[in-house]
Amino acid sequence: MNPWVLGLLFGLFGLGASEVSRFERDSARDIYQQLEGPKRRVSIVARYPGILSPALGEVDEVIIRASHFKTDGLPLFTEPERSTAGSIRWLRLDLQDATLKGLRIDQLKADIPDCRFDFQFALRKRKIRLSRSGTGTGSVRILAADLQTFILKKYHEIKKCTVEFRNGKVKVTGQGEFLVFNAAFEITARLKTDGTKLELTDAEILFDGKLADDNAKQALLDTMNPVVDLDADLQLFGAITLEQITLENGVLLATGRTKIPVRKG
Repeated sequence: MNPWVLGLLFGLFGLGASEVSRFERDSARDIYQQLEGPKRRVSIVARYPGILSPALGEVDEVIIRASHFKTDGLPLFTEPERSTAGSIRWLRLDLQDATLKGLRIDQLKADIPDCRFDFQFALRKRKIRLSRSGTGTGSVRILAADLQTFILKKYHEIKKCTVEFRNGKVKVTGQGEFLVFNAAFEITARLKTDGTKLELTDAEILFDGKLADDNAKQALLDTMNPVVDLDADLQLFGAITLEQITLENGVLLATGRTKIPVRKG
């Protein structure tokens, strides 16, 4: 190959690489500004299938990592009215120490295929605006201590509680001030899901050390269920559809299907 042509190609590729790095930094900053927390961290890495792929809007993989943050809503949505000219074969999310609407998530991971983005907007603003999301798989890891904190914030009737996960069950022990009585209570139950809610089921309940009658038992379950509603409590808008839950050694691990939801309004 003519050495002048070869030099030109290397020069163009070098410019492309610098623009890619700048895009990664600016996109990460865009998400960073939507989160809260003095120690929050956000990074984005984009990988491309070929040398010319950045100029064509073809992305093999985008990895978004964020940690040590709080937010009242997702920082990433799809906007269907935008262009679908850009493609992302795999969008991978790795969120750690993330507090969503008062519930600390120890880790949330998702691998989402076949996403599209507004390529011209990315060129102009160096920010990611998704226009379409595929459906992938993901997992959510929650610690018992963090669910305990969330329960105390969500339910004013419960004044004290401790939460344990072991042997496939959750144990909640506490003190409650309910409509017609105050009592120490102890719940040992399984957690079920309909996809977006975590609910206590197959429960054994004690009030002041005595087995609860059916009416008292149902009253407490009606108060506490759902323990977590992913959409109503965490504003996830269908981003996660849970399929399986395991409870062991103080850790709740939930797996299921994931996607980037459509922005409302």
